[in-house]
Amino acid sequence: MTTEAGRYVGIDLGTTYSAISYVDGHGTPISVKNRDGQPVTPSVVAIASDRGVLVGQSARDAALVRPDMVATNFKRDMGDQFYHRRVGGREFSPEALSALVLRRLKDDFISAVGPASGAVIAVPAYFGDSRRRATEDAGRIAGLNVVGIINEPTAAALANAFRQYLEAGGSTIRFEVAAIAATAPSTTLVFDLGGGTFDVTIIRISGENFNVLATGGEVRLGGVDFDKRLADAVADDFVRHHGVDPRGDAGIYAKLLAAAENAKIELSSAQQVAVRLNHLGRHVAVPFTRDRFDGITADLLTRVQMSIEMLLEDALLTWDRIDDVLLVGGASRMPMIHNMLERISGKRPNMATAPEQIVAHGAAIHAAIMQMTDSPVAVAADGARSIIQDELTEASADCGEDILSIFKPAVVEAASKVRLTDVNSHSLGVIVRSSRENRLANSIVIPCNTPLPTSRTKVFGTEAESQRIVRVLVVEGETRDPRGCTQIGECVIRDLPKGLPQGSPVEVTFQYNTSGIIHVQARETTTHTSAEASVQRESGFDQITLDELTNAVSQLTVE
Repeated sequence: MTTEAGRYVGIDLGTTYSAISYVDGHGTPISVKNRDGQPVTPSVVAIASDRGVLVGQSARDAALVRPDMVATNFKRDMGDQFYHRRVGGREFSPEALSALVLRRLKDDFISAVGPASGAVIAVPAYFGDSRRRATEDAGRIAGLNVVGIINEPTAAALANAFRQYLEAGGSTIRFEVAAIAATAPSTTLVFDLGGGTFDVTIIRISGENFNVLATGGEVRLGGVDFDKRLADAVADDFVRHHGVDPRGDAGIYAKLLAAAENAKIELSSAQQVAVRLNHLGRHVAVPFTRDRFDGITADLLTRVQMSIEMLLEDALLTWDRIDDVLLVGGASRMPMIHNMLERISGKRPNMATAPEQIVAHGAAIHAAIMQMTDSPVAVAADGARSIIQDELTEASADCGEDILSIFKPAVVEAASKVRLTDVNSHSLGVIVRSSRENRLANSIVIPCNTPLPTSRTKVFGTEAESQRIVRVLVVEGETRDPRGCTQIGECVIRDLPKGLPQGSPVEVTFQYNTSGIIHVQARETTTHTSAEASVQRESGFDQITLDELTNAVSQLTVE
């Protein structure tokens, strides 16, 4: 993709709100305000009949009048063929809807700052391969050059470490005298409860090194689920009093959900609120204490707690090994979250500064590091700390983009020191026939939360005598039942010699690198016949479809 010279940006493509940020010349992450003057944009799309599109607050307002024309929460459907309901009488893919949000963010960035030459998009750590591919597709459809994907909790930890560095007295000008994280080695549990997804990640930070130890969560659990519990409680009360279910009217239910969200927010500071509903000339005002709200959402909180406890178990850690609990995402403001975490951890959770923006800030820091370290300037700065300005400028000229016109030399040097390692959020395995159970099963080769890059080998046997072809089906998932897994690729060994006995050993090796590329090698060890394949996060759409979608989105007027 041809792009204008400009900054790399970081984007938090959220379920309910999205944000775009960049790193300035001194290394400081900056939130870009949208055309409404706000640092976050509602992830809501309204499709008008005249091919016009509303994105953001105006689309959210339209949902109260014409909910059938408005799409919300489509991030939860990323990787599926269609959004879960029709919008304006038409079907849209979640990628196309997300692309419209990204297009709005990109346009606002260009208006405020200038061209963006690359973008890093943050995704839930628990997103699988298909959802990550779908997110990349959405960026491409929006006309962005997607240079990377980063897990949301990792981005938040990166941004928080930078903030701690500044609070400890570090200078954005004098990066050469300190690492980004100028604190003692620490292990942080990042709790990220957003509008529609939940992630929990344990990350160890030591100087310039950011090492993710384990990650978990749920793709379909977030603040909107707590909103729905409040809304449904009010609707049930209305039915008891008036014998009519207001949920049958999409417009009324949209207004009820908005009122429920406001009530949830108010209950973070107040002990009691009332949610009012008018429908068909009838009225109810339902009081909610904080205790009542906690009661009707207790099972959701239990799911959150179970994810945390399972993660600690997977990481072989106890709470005494956790130094800090960092809260990210708007829904983490709920008092029940603070109380639960303090009760099970014995620690006081720390709310991230600007929790709705911190993920975009971290993505922007990661994007800036990529932009700087990919240039000859960073190589020069890393190899010669005393290099002078003229030499840096000469190195910059070789890379086709003057990095020094964007970042100060000290920032470029600091970026070359940062090391970020992650883990795989889902296990990788192959489908085999279990002789004991006489059925197909997923045999895990690389368990989830394995540090990347990694290489693992496992030996299997041929299924039948004189088998001439071995097909290794690569899947992603934790369950032994293949129906609960997602196939992401295959590797085929052909032309095996005749007469091989059943159970002849086949050695399967997975190599998984930090860019999400999985290299698979299958080798029949008797004859050394082998095959190789790479499973890469390429587009979920073919190029023709991508081009068609990109063209269609570019023709729309996004307001």
